[in-house]
Amino acid sequence: MVDGKYHYFKHPITKAGYESALREWLNLKAEMDFEKPYLALIQHHIDIFKAVQNYFDHAVEQTTKEKKMAQQVDQFINWLETAFDDPEPYIQEVDSSTSLTQDEIEEFEIVKPDISPEENNFRWAVMNALRGKSELADNIVRRFFGKDHIGTLTFQLPEEWKEKTEFTESPDKLPQTVGYWAEDFLNLKGAKADNKQLTTTTARDSREKLKKFRIWIGDKTPITNITSETLKQFYLHLLQQDFNNKQNYFNYSKSFIRYAWREDACNLENLPKNIDNRGTFSFRGTTKKQQTKKRLKELWTKEDFKKVIAKNSIIPERYQCWILLMLNCGYTQTDLNELKRDEVDLKTGRIIRCRTKAENYSNAPIVNYKLWNVTLELLKKEMKRSTDPVYALQATKGARLIKEEIKKDSSGKFIATKHDNTSRGWQKIRKEAGLDKILKYIRKTGATTIKSESKHKSEERLYLGHTPDNMADLHYNIMEGQVYKPLDEAIAFLGKQFGLK
Repeated sequence: MVDGKYHYFKHPITKAGYESALREWLNLKAEMDFEKPYLALIQHHIDIFKAVQNYFDHAVEQTTKEKKMAQQVDQFINWLETAFDDPEPYIQEVDSSTSLTQDEIEEFEIVKPDISPEENNFRWAVMNALRGKSELADNIVRRFFGKDHIGTLTFQLPEEWKEKTEFTESPDKLPQTVGYWAEDFLNLKGAKADNKQLTTTTARDSREKLKKFRIWIGDKTPITNITSETLKQFYLHLLQQDFNNKQNYFNYSKSFIRYAWREDACNLENLPKNIDNRGTFSFRGTTKKQQTKKRLKELWTKEDFKKVIAKNSIIPERYQCWILLMLNCGYTQTDLNELKRDEVDLKTGRIIRCRTKAENYSNAPIVNYKLWNVTLELLKKEMKRSTDPVYALQATKGARLIKEEIKKDSSGKFIATKHDNTSRGWQKIRKEAGLDKILKYIRKTGATTIKSESKHKSEERLYLGHTPDNMADLHYNIMEGQVYKPLDEAIAFLGKQFGLK
């Protein structure tokens, strides 16, 4: 009974009669549930092939054949969804009496079912849509004729495909692939960054660091395939690569594996036995002597700074200001971006602030930096140009020096982005000015210079804004950013070495 009405179907009381009555009922129900013809048929096939699509998205490592099949499933679902919006252009009426010849019926041993005209029309439309998609047709569809073939309301996947897609039909069963759990791991970091528990840069770097492992192993690989052999082979793979920081990439893959292993819903039950074997999985980089030689070459010189602030310098004043601030206060581009108006005292020529990177530490120092006169005058001009009521500095057209965002994409993944206007503009400016130095080495130049003088080397950590590691620094931290004479002297010494005062 439906809507207060009983519906009777006259068929023999046999198995075949029952099946005919059931089919008639399904067709009638479809007419009642959907206003337009074919919608129930199309929706039934969308539901079935969505499960297959989910299988390919999450279940297994794909062979070349399976990749073709997955692409064809996507195309077929797209056709179904388009036809659902307006069936008429896609499903034509077919004369069922001329669909098959007697020879075809005998050759393929076809039993012609008792199907409705709508099902027959839809069956032929589906056949046309699947033309050229042999992988899908031969492995999943299989039956275009006979009992419960494709195009009918009773069509179902072959038994082996029902088993393969079973996990996608249950909300309690999560995909057990490397790709799924990698995104779960990264989304947790994204959520932490979105709630200020991590920096956006850290969240962005996490995705980049894990990317090499994901590409190597394959996102479709079952998570349970990760073993001690996996780690060993990934290590051997990294050894053959020519990029730097191989240890970081390897360590990040281990962090991900530990995360997956600790998740109750993840089927990775055994942690690789060699995951803590640091001695075996180590990477030897350049020697300390080679590193020192390279770093010294990248440090800025007195002549470099002279070019920056020369009267005929082609370097814009905003860059002159940023560069001197980075040397004067040991800042990075991020520090410049986060410098606030209320942290600058133009009357006394001082900046009093805690570095952005150190803010999350309870013992982070609030450092009082004495500005050189040349730095102060440039900073006054830039703060006057800036229209931001909170931040002291701006790039061109009122933009932030660095713009970092973390947001969810259409699939729900957290994506972190960074646009560094300081570095981007500097690439062009330095070529025109004949400077081969990069901005991040200004801070290292300052620290190296202070450390090189025995009288001031103990102020290096404070200059860099690092957390204290001795009693003297702890004492200064308690002073909450008051003037600290030893640091003033170290900064004055630094300026003198580069002709700045």
